[in-house]
Amino acid sequence: MADPEEILTFCRLNMSEQDAERLVGWIAWRTGRPQALAGSGEPIERLQRAVEEWIDADQRTALLAWLKTREKNDQPLYPR
Repeated sequence: MADPEEILTFCRLNMSEQDAERLVGWIAWRTGRPQALAGSGEPIERLQRAVEEWIDADQRTALLAWLKTREKNDQPLYPR
């Protein structure tokens, strides 16, 4: 099971702030939450809140696997 810090570390190393914000928006959409509920901080802080509070352990594991696959295949690290 992936913990939130694993996802955040991966994102800090591999993703731009703009991509992190896109990922927050996607997680908000997938979980039925307004994106504004992630707060008003920096994109990585907003992503942290989304990952910690909006998705469960199984979803975090799936998200991290998906991110790693996308990175390995040189694809964008956010859904289109």
